[in-house]
Amino acid sequence: MQKISFSGKVKIAISVALIILVLLFSDMGSIAEAMADVNWGLILVVVVLYLANLVVKAYRWGVLVQSTGNKMPFRSIFATFTFSQALNNIIPGRVVGETSRIYEVKKREGMGVGTSLATIVTERLMDFMVVTVLAITSLVMLFAYLSEDLADQLLLVVSFLVVLNFFLIYVLIDPAIARKVCDWCVNIVNRLHLGSKGDKLNEMMIGFVTSFSSAVNTKERKNGRYIWYAGALTIGIWTNEIVRTWLIMEALGAEVTVLAVVATCSLASLSGIMLSAGSGNVVVSSAIYTASGLEPEIAATAGVLSAMTSIWLSVPVSIIAILAHDRKARVKKFPEMANK
Repeated sequence: MQKISFSGKVKIAISVALIILVLLFSDMGSIAEAMADVNWGLILVVVVLYLANLVVKAYRWGVLVQSTGNKMPFRSIFATFTFSQALNNIIPGRVVGETSRIYEVKKREGMGVGTSLATIVTERLMDFMVVTVLAITSLVMLFAYLSEDLADQLLLVVSFLVVLNFFLIYVLIDPAIARKVCDWCVNIVNRLHLGSKGDKLNEMMIGFVTSFSSAVNTKERKNGRYIWYAGALTIGIWTNEIVRTWLIMEALGAEVTVLAVVATCSLASLSGIMLSAGSGNVVVSSAIYTASGLEPEIAATAGVLSAMTSIWLSVPVSIIAILAHDRKARVKKFPEMANK
């Protein structure tokens, strides 16, 4: 029987704990009753599309890593990415998952923290730009069908996203802002007269900002076309997300407009920063679909199905990916264990 590495055991334990956490968020009896008439054939298609999208997302991150002049085997990319996705999907803020990615690529591949962070920021910005455009376009066209209070709330959210989007774009276009913040922090540390500890802290901050700026600046990347390729993959990824969301409504036998589907898909993604374990899918689906004329029960069930076929599914997928990667790594290190 092949042994699992300590890090693999820790990741699996965390993933199992996440499954338990997800179940605590749900009333399984009510869910089973509400889904009695669902077309499970279509739901199976939704699951397949989600798995395909997960592979494409991991591959896109690999492309961004390669654009910095670094290379990682896809099995490492996929295992690291799926684990971070599981953490991001369950834990609010999406900080823990991204931190796990940075830690893994530094430990396994020796990639600088600033460089790995730059690939993640670029990836997130690509998603954020597409989602913001989808959210703004669909909501503006849906405003006439929404209640005044809901329309005002969504308008505030969209306005905030536009400002945040432009700020992030500015930071990525001109990384000098990061260097200015770094210089400011270095000056503060120098005034505190921390001695050798202060010197080490300054060295760490300067090294981080230097590697981050270098990786973010497309002119300094090994090959700028990788960025365009990753951007094209992003369009495909979100097309998949919209199709999946629409198929869920078809599986429920519910008639909704494409605009409602696009708005639900984009806002559910944005809400994941604050609402965890699929609760954002349920809340957003209930609000948008109910405002579009659907029964509240159908709207809520759509949100639960969306969470089941993506956010909740990411945890077992992460476990499988970790097991497969761990086994492959150990066989490579100890060839005599291949047949055990």
